[in-house]
Amino acid sequence: MGKVGIFGDTGMIGQEIGKILKLHDLVETEFRQNSQRIEGNLGKCDIVFLATKEQESLRFAPEILAQGTRVVDLSGAYRLKNSSDFEKWYGIKHPNPELMQEAVYGLPAFYADTIKTARLVANPGCYPTSIILALKPLKGMLQGNVCIVSTSGISGARRDVEAESNERAYSAGKMHKHVPEIQFYSGFNMNFYPIVIESVFRGINTNIVAEISDKLKGLPDEQASMQLAARIKQAYKPEDLVTVTANQIGKYGTRDVNHTHKVVINVQVNDGAVHINSLIDNLLRGAASQAVENMNLMLGYSRLHGINRVCIPLPLLPC
Repeated sequence: MGKVGIFGDTGMIGQEIGKILKLHDLVETEFRQNSQRIEGNLGKCDIVFLATKEQESLRFAPEILAQGTRVVDLSGAYRLKNSSDFEKWYGIKHPNPELMQEAVYGLPAFYADTIKTARLVANPGCYPTSIILALKPLKGMLQGNVCIVSTSGISGARRDVEAESNERAYSAGKMHKHVPEIQFYSGFNMNFYPIVIESVFRGINTNIVAEISDKLKGLPDEQASMQLAARIKQAYKPEDLVTVTANQIGKYGTRDVNHTHKVVINVQVNDGAVHINSLIDNLLRGAASQAVENMNLMLGYSRLHGINRVCIPLPLLPC
């Protein structure tokens, strides 16, 4: 039995991790810590989840690693590789830039082999997860700048639903702190427009528009869509739980992925541009279940062990 700890266990993401681990028959939660109390023995843990903000993760991660315990960090503290970039985007001086270099980006579809042996895994953000999984396989098939509009339920801001509907666009263009993370790991330059829908609790709905390559422009739109969708499909294995469709924009929504670890990507070409719709649950695939998937890899378990038990079965896309 693996022994794990959770810092920030009563926060929104920490609670989601706890729910998954309760159903995971190969690990025991040995340690819990939040701002009010500490329970258990940190020294017995094999892996610790940091469901904390950047400032706390910067403080806790070096201490935990020094005692020989591995870390999955869910903040942005170790996702970037350059301390000056981190300080620019997060407004915090990084005390351990060498750990930024060591950290492995926790996107198992692309980095599973290095995650297995990592001491420190930087769990991706929810917006970047939805974007990188859709864009990264299309390198060479798109050109020019990419425009991205993503909506998130209010849980992305760690809050409950407001009584009145209110949609807030913020940090538009290249102002959001996830921009350097997305650009580095997707390989594309972009403008990013995040929108929080405060009357909705969970779910990421990402919409990407980009110019297709000149070669693809010589094809009928439907055929170009099929080629792009095929390229994305080829990038993923069944355990990646990525469903890709062509020419069905608008058919699926966050209801088809919420409460699951799944990703749905829809591709459609129109007049020389591709429109990509990427859907995930921000609390699970964009945070907690992805963190547990990383833990599984680090402990030598199958990637999805325990995760499928928290999925609510959906007729369209079963767990």
